[in-house]
Amino acid sequence: MRFDEFQKKVPYPYFRTEFLRQLFSEESPAKLALQLSRWCDSGKILSLRRGLYAYIPSARALPALSNDIVSPSYLSGAWALSHYGMIPEAVWEYTAASKTTPRKQVWQTPLGRFTYRQVKAFLGFERQTIHGQPTLVATPEKALLDHWYWSEGEWTSERHQEMRYQNLELINKERLQSLAVRFASPKMNRALETFLAIMSEILPEHRPIPA
Repeated sequence: MRFDEFQKKVPYPYFRTEFLRQLFSEESPAKLALQLSRWCDSGKILSLRRGLYAYIPSARALPALSNDIVSPSYLSGAWALSHYGMIPEAVWEYTAASKTTPRKQVWQTPLGRFTYRQVKAFLGFERQTIHGQPTLVATPEKALLDHWYWSEGEWTSERHQEMRYQNLELINKERLQSLAVRFASPKMNRALETFLAIMSEILPEHRPIPA
């Protein structure tokens, strides 16, 4: 099989062995594995983990790729906060919540670093289209909560201020409070209370009405 023929049949930025075996059912699994190995050696494709390959792509496909390196998972935490413009820094590490990984799992691939962490509540995410690829991403509220949950220590007022939050109009206060309950954590409750005080200072519509 020529590589240009393969590209025409597999026009996706990344792909799994199971999919290829179905697509090229006329090829024996051993022959297909040998061909993939040769293309890896020649630099035409990359082996990201066992059974998962990618073309040498631009970074545009990487958010969706995060969902497939460990599945099920959704992008959250610092990456999602940067994605929404809620923090000023660009975040190049793909941080994600997983339902099945140990406490923390890191995949260092030729395309970047992908970090997966457990969460108590595997919810609060949605399917978005990023660079033309369907991608599971936490809502702004869940991205905040997951980030606090994964961080060591207390979320004091000073620590929240250091985040330099922006675009807080994206946050639905009621949804944030509802999701926080699912963590059943006193630490999260304290982080939430402190954050809401800061939010009320930044956004007039969230300031409490005087009695």
